[in-house]
This record gives sequence, structure tokens and C-alpha cells, in this order.
Amino acid sequence: MKKSDPAYPPLLAVGTFVVDYQKVVDHYPDERSATRVSREMVSNGGAPLNTLINLAKLRVPFPLFAAAKVGKDLDGKFIVDCCTEHKIDTSQLQPVEGESTGYTDVYTVEKTGKHTCFHFCGIGETFSRADVKLRAVKPKILLLGSLGALGKMDNHNPEYGRSGAAQLLRDAKKQGITTVVEIAPVDQQAKLDDFTEALSQADYLIINDRVAESILNQELYSENQFDADLAKDACEQLLKTGLHKAVILQCGTAAVYLDTEGNFYHQTGYFLPWSQRVGSAGVDHAFVAGFLEGLYLDKAVETSLQQGLAVSTTCRRDLTPSGGLAPLDECMAFCEQLDIKAAS
Repeated sequence: MKKSDPAYPPLLAVGTFVVDYQKVVDHYPDERSATRVSREMVSNGGAPLNTLINLAKLRVPFPLFAAAKVGKDLDGKFIVDCCTEHKIDTSQLQPVEGESTGYTDVYTVEKTGKHTCFHFCGIGETFSRADVKLRAVKPKILLLGSLGALGKMDNHNPEYGRSGAAQLLRDAKKQGITTVVEIAPVDQQAKLDDFTEALSQADYLIINDRVAESILNQELYSENQFDADLAKDACEQLLKTGLHKAVILQCGTAAVYLDTEGNFYHQTGYFLPWSQRVGSAGVDHAFVAGFLEGLYLDKAVETSLQQGLAVSTTCRRDLTPSGGLAPLDECMAFCEQLDIKAAS
């Protein structure tokens, strides 16, 4: 990350900070059977942490701040060291003595690049509204993620009369902070009603196709192709939760944007040859980083969507969430070359 311009207020990312234990397997096993692990590595994990590191690798000009709870253990040290390496402010990243840092075991099938996650919340389960000091940072943008995996902050808090997540977003709005939320529920039975309280306090929701289909019980594909009209219908349902500005729904190869004024954008992405694909862990957070860079710098919606898709595509070149990324101009140039080769 290049040196931040002091004229820019920070972007603050809050929530699920974990370590990903990546394992490549030759196939995903049936229950009570086995598979062979061919490779393994350790990386950053969780939507807000991945997004911060991705933004740093894109070399954004604005400061990056973290707020989360980790254990005072080797995994917690790994997270703090990752942030320090990428010049992310850790003044609100709290290592807690005697507690375990959250982690995710990520199993990626070598031939397909598809992954399956097993998540341990650890001390992150106790992260609460009281752990975030907005006025100490005065950010331009607050990213909160992932709803459905925030533990205590997802739950109703009688002190506030609402969930900790909803209260944080409400407080941010009062301070003039633009709020962005991401959903990745651990509970696969979760439905839209579980998130309405928090969404009604947020400006933007960024969501992927799988989660949208699950919480809405609604198809987004026609004849195995992402359908922009169905995606628009889904966005309309999500806006009914009371979101203040817009919904961004993406599937990796395309993205749509619908705002409260009815403005709709559909952007197609890039095709990365299968021979260049290594993994898919973190591709959603790569999209978030590319889009947020544009949102922060007031770029056109179409440009922000295109950036998100380009960064997401570039992410697939590596097993880890951030290892395949480069400065934004390089990500864009790489994907533009993919288009040229596809057309030739």
C-alpha cells in the first residue's frame, strides 16, 4: 500500500477477523469417507480483514482501520502482523488474553476450485457495539461484515432495543458515515427477516448470488445463466428492508446495482481460463474491495462494478483470499487482456 494522503478520512472495517487454514483436496469426500490433502497454507480470513488487505494491495490512497477481537495467541498475532505489514491501523484490534482467535478451515477441490468452509468463531463471538469507537477514527466509510457471523453483535441487545449491528450502523449514520454491510450467514437456514433490523440502518448492501438465493428463496439463474432481470427482482426485495441507498448483487462473472431511486446497472465481468484458476476463497471480498475503492473515490457506478469484477477475477489466480491481487491498474489491465484474448 502506498502512503495514504492525510486529506482522505479513513475506511474502517469491522467484524469477523479470522485466520483461514487453506487445504487443497483431490475431491470433496462423502460423510464418513476420506480425501487426500495435496497442499495447505495459512492466510487472512473474514470479510472485513480480507477487504482491508485487498484494498492495501490495490494501493488505495486512503487510510485503512480495523476493529475486531482476536485472541492473544499465534493466530491473533498472525492477524495483527498481517495488518501491520499492510499499514492497517490496529488501535481497535484487541488481542484478548486466554482466548482463542477465530479461524476457518477452507477445503478447496483442486479440479474445480470450489471450496467448503468450517468456521470457528472464537473470541470474535463476543465482539460487540462497545468495542467500536467511531469518533476515534471518524471514517468516511464503515464496512461491517459479515452479518450472520458476528456472534454477539448479531443478537438483540436490550440496552439498545435492537441488535448491536443495527445500533452500530445507526450511530454511524448519525455521524455522517457511509455504511456498507455484507452478509454471509453461518446458519444456512437464515432468511431475510433475520437481517432486516440491521439492513434498515445501512446505506449499501453487497451480497453474492448464493446468499441472495438462500435468504430470499429465489432463483437468480435461467438455463444456468445469471439472469439480470431476476437479480433486479431480488434487489427490489432487499431494498424493501429499508436500505438507505442501494443493493449490489454479484456472482463473480456479473454484477447488478439497484438504488432507492430506481437506477439500475448491469455489468458483465471477465472469463478467467480454467487453466489459470487456482481457488475461489475470498472472491466475494475481492469484489467488495474493488467496488469500495470506486465508491470511496466517487467513481461512476459502472466503473465501481467493473473494478469489483476485475479484482474478483484476479483473486482466482491464488488459493488464498488476497495472494493473487496486485495494484488496481494491474488488475484492470490483466482482465482487459482476458477480454482481448477471448475476442480474438
